[in-house]
Amino acid sequence: MLISPADPEFDANAAFLDPGAPRFIDAADDPDSLWWSIATIIGHWHLHGYGLFAVVERSTGMTVGLVGPWFPKGWPEPELSWHLMEPGRGKGYASEAAQAVLDWLFTEAGWKSIVSYVPEENDASIALARRVGARPEKPVSFRLQPAPNIRAWRHMPPVRVSGPQAARGLLH
Repeated sequence: MLISPADPEFDANAAFLDPGAPRFIDAADDPDSLWWSIATIIGHWHLHGYGLFAVVERSTGMTVGLVGPWFPKGWPEPELSWHLMEPGRGKGYASEAAQAVLDWLFTEAGWKSIVSYVPEENDASIALARRVGARPEKPVSFRLQPAPNIRAWRHMPPVRVSGPQAARGLLH
């Protein structure tokens, strides 16, 4: 299940800040740094009207990650970002959530494309980008992401066939 951390019904303290809550992104042990990270994620929703969704495991109600569009100041363009915490890894949650977000962005929000910035040594994220249909582009470097090993992976809306061509595919 995906839910905005800015939703008043979502308890960000319990999901991210309480002792024992799974850690995300930078796995900050410092409670002050972690608070600022969560405040930034929630603030992004208020500033842009979209942002990272909390990925909530239906069976347990535990928040296991963050997936969604992310466009902080200084980014060259919006990014589809994903961060799964240890309890949520290896269960297909990231690809399911990323695909749901892409469907929402392309069908309801009308976006034409979005990128994911992935370090070239992050095999799991590269595999996920491929699984949801992204294509590699050039390496990128920008002020807030100055590493030389980051590659942009482009997500595009699926090609929809309509009219006589669509009917031909259904007829034998």
